[in-house]
Amino acid sequence: SMSHVTQRLCNQIAGKLNSRPRKRLGFFTPQEYIHAHL
Repeated sequence: SMSHVTQRLCNQIAGKLNSRPRKRLGFFTPQEYIHAHL
């Protein structure tokens, strides 16, 4: 059950995942990739 998972914890996890460079994106972070292509 995920009833013990807080919104704050979810936000922290999402932040860590979204700041990780991805091989698929040419080793840019998702945020960097989106910013470069808008």
